Amino acid sequence: MINELIASVSPNSISDFVRKQNSSFVPLSEDLSHLLSVNVLFSKLTKLGEIEYADTDRLLVFSCLYDGELSARSARKMQFEIAKKALKEDFKDGAIFVFYDERGSFRFSFIRRNYGNKEQKFSNWKRYTYYVEPNTQTNRTFRERVDGCKFESLDAIQQAFSVEPLTKEFYKELFAWYQWALSDNEGFAVTYPNDTSTDTDDRKIEEHLIRLITRLMFVWFIKQKKLVPNQIFDTTELKNILNNFDPTSKTNGNYYNAILQNLFFATLNKSIAEREFAKLGTFQEQKEHYGIKTLLRDAQEGSWFKNTKNDVVQLFSTVPFLNGGLFECLDKENATGKILYYDGFSRKAGTQNRAFLPNCLFFDPEKGLIPLLEKYNFTIEENSPNDVEVALDPELLGKVFENLLGAFNPETKETARKQSGSFYTPREIVNYMVDESLIAYLNTCMSSTPEEENGVKLRGLFSSETDHNPFDATETELLIKAIYNSKILDPACGSGAFPMGILNRMLDLLQKLENNNCNYETKLHLIENCIYGIDIQTIAVQISKLRFFISLVCEQMPNDNAADNYGIITLPNLETKFVAANTLIGLAKRPLQGNLFDDPEVETVKSELREVRHQHFSATNAHEKRKCRQKDERLREKLAKLLEQNNFFSPDDALQLASWNPYDQNASSPFFDPEWMFGVNEGFDVVIGNPPY
Repeated sequence: MINELIASVSPNSISDFVRKQNSSFVPLSEDLSHLLSVNVLFSKLTKLGEIEYADTDRLLVFSCLYDGELSARSARKMQFEIAKKALKEDFKDGAIFVFYDERGSFRFSFIRRNYGNKEQKFSNWKRYTYYVEPNTQTNRTFRERVDGCKFESLDAIQQAFSVEPLTKEFYKELFAWYQWALSDNEGFAVTYPNDTSTDTDDRKIEEHLIRLITRLMFVWFIKQKKLVPNQIFDTTELKNILNNFDPTSKTNGNYYNAILQNLFFATLNKSIAEREFAKLGTFQEQKEHYGIKTLLRDAQEGSWFKNTKNDVVQLFSTVPFLNGGLFECLDKENATGKILYYDGFSRKAGTQNRAFLPNCLFFDPEKGLIPLLEKYNFTIEENSPNDVEVALDPELLGKVFENLLGAFNPETKETARKQSGSFYTPREIVNYMVDESLIAYLNTCMSSTPEEENGVKLRGLFSSETDHNPFDATETELLIKAIYNSKILDPACGSGAFPMGILNRMLDLLQKLENNNCNYETKLHLIENCIYGIDIQTIAVQISKLRFFISLVCEQMPNDNAADNYGIITLPNLETKFVAANTLIGLAKRPLQGNLFDDPEVETVKSELREVRHQHFSATNAHEKRKCRQKDERLREKLAKLLEQNNFFSPDDALQLASWNPYDQNASSPFFDPEWMFGVNEGFDVVIGNPPY
């Protein structure tokens, strides 16, 4: 019956489906469209019927037509408001709401009042939602879990809408893929280049694979906004694009080298109009593009592609330029001008230059990463405690990171999680700690009104029950200023759970206080000026940045104009916002006579350093970023010398300060200094982090 519902959603098919699931369903047809009088986006709100359970719980069922093209994101908040109005008319313990459009897409939501509270307070309600599109294989979870539910009780329905089993199932399959990719007895071996200047194996294959997973999952998230062409994941299409493409090959890795690496490093990291191939040919011909890692690559030993290079450029031309550093190739030039191949993005074959990942890792029908990703629904919005999309959301990246770090290490007989100190904090705890921290901070910023009175009003502002602002105009201005001027640090940010929780909560508060829905601009200001993260692991810092990138992408509306980068604003560079460093180790500052920072030359250099990092935050091309980074290096060296001359740091510590490079994504600093790394010399207003820290 669920197949019929997906094929043709309507009030009748919804009623038929629920009745087939549970014969106790009493059909009705009560028109509630009068509740939509002020809303032109929806029509035909109908109460379709109800189920009364033996324990006195009741379930109401509603349908409502959306007058437009429904998506996972469109009018979500408005749909919840409509549901509240309908439930106020006839208050029950739980309800099913189906919002659908004429194309056949629909949101199938279960709304339930929390246990133990019989009052009509909608802050105590929680919504769980499946977004369903006709004729897509990503509806598999909806088909299996909702069709098998039988609507026997509200508990049973809630279990069918629970996201935890979905994520656990995904982790299990992804971890099996990770172990398979690391295996050395499956007829292949994943290879990344090793530094030829050392006798040790420094390849860190585990970290490479986690980095690959995060990059590809980011691509999968933005694919939900149709920013990446489906044909580069379709084996039939790929056979027309690549020479000798065998999707299950253990010896051929042309998919990773030709498609994914070119997508990552020379497409998402390069403006549309500037995309081209690095030259092949003689040494002199290739020399022109030597070391430029934002150009498309083809194999020196023979082309990967069936099509012309212009055709390949055209294939990638539908992908916007994103920037942001996530897809910056980590193959770097050293002090002597030699390229050290870390990502292995090279025209030249061989294990010292080029990475090798066999096609089977991506397309094996049973174990491949692409078939695995295709099984699941993804949503680019982070779920909130009271509104859960039954899909894989960006928080998944944190859980995947924690899960993979927890892999058993047969050599040490302990988990990598224990070794690294990496622990994942559940969303509920994150949200509680974020709210309590911000309430405490904002209370200190208020006027002479009694602290207890302000605390009550602040908790009203934080409530999801209402959009009402309980503060007067003067108090509101104080709060807005306090939020925009705040400095908040997570000293062990891991995969970014607390920084992301802070960002989302601050955005909610500003929407209430300012009545402003300019989410992108607001998020950008908060990210650049208010939120800071440190972690000792470089891969953790990358995942934190990745979640912030997704958060910015989800606020944008793509268009069809390539000259406008398809309506996508390029992402900022977060290297000086999330830093890999050891938070527990600081540098000893010597006691001073007077204030060092009264030295006008020191203050001038600091000001220049702040400005160049502000410019780098918004830089959108490799030349501009390189220019900022070179100036940053000169200023760091100059400032470190001044600090040593002023006897503020010892010569060794001053040298360590100068050598710290925030733009080296492969390195973690052995020390942390908030003024040197973030320009924060008056402390942080909020320090929040994982309890083990």
